[in-house]
Amino acid sequence: MPRSDIPAWAKDSSVMRLPDAIRLGQITPEWAWEGADGSGVRVAIVDSGVDADHPALDGCVDVAEGVALRLGPDGEVEEVRGAHRDAFGHGTACAGIVHDLAPGARITSVKVLGEGLAGKAAVFLRGLAWCVEQGYDVINLSLGTTREDWALPFHEVCDRAYFAGSLVVTAANNVQRPSWPSLLSSVVSVACNTTDDPERFHFNPDPPTEFLARGVDVDVAWRGGQRITGTGNSYAAPHIAGMAARILSKHPGLRPFQVKTILWATAANVQEAPSRPGSMRPRASLSARASGVFDLEQVRAGEPRGASRPA
Repeated sequence: MPRSDIPAWAKDSSVMRLPDAIRLGQITPEWAWEGADGSGVRVAIVDSGVDADHPALDGCVDVAEGVALRLGPDGEVEEVRGAHRDAFGHGTACAGIVHDLAPGARITSVKVLGEGLAGKAAVFLRGLAWCVEQGYDVINLSLGTTREDWALPFHEVCDRAYFAGSLVVTAANNVQRPSWPSLLSSVVSVACNTTDDPERFHFNPDPPTEFLARGVDVDVAWRGGQRITGTGNSYAAPHIAGMAARILSKHPGLRPFQVKTILWATAANVQEAPSRPGSMRPRASLSARASGVFDLEQVRAGEPRGASRPA
């Protein structure tokens, strides 16, 4: 029963004890997603639509669950459930990237853009809100708005997603100008790196963009059963969305901040960086213990306990 003598949102310390916890040193790519294919995870692609019958998608799209949104003549956003086509190719490309990385995940198309990737911020916002209401695990937004008057409405919906357990993955603008919701801390903001490895991503030490993933000269699925080569932050975001789907498949129930922490811990530049003294970084000869106690000299040297060193 909630106590009345502590502030709202507070909880008694006795109910906050955890039976166990993963220490940071145990978070490796192998632990995070090895053997997982995204099964059990639902991913929403908020974009120009998805051609569900594209051969690259292997039937992973839940056609009946999809929704197409548009601005009606009265200025209200209209929603039409069910099958629809990709108006441009962009949404199919993003869906294909997610499917390549997480083939077991189920994908839903939320169409908010039309021909020429044109759209209205109100429709985009409503599409995102619809995804949160439907409880999608991962929401990919390879689009944004540069209109500052929409920053607060997107902030509110992205906060709602964060607290509801929906991970919102957004692409940064392709040009050096603010866009929303990619500048919000409640989302996972992504830009390109230059790798050709779809599983190799980086933590960005210079935010607000937090992660860098493959997005240069990417072979992607496209409208009408085609494939093209494209470049853009739009293609980086679904790489992170796909990796997040695999993490959630292997570790169901994680909150967005936990997934973001795992993405940071498994980023290539974090994994490959020299350990700071006191870091809980595993070595081949070590395993993290529940107590979290490490021999720091051993960790620094990467040597098994008791090993001799050359004079």
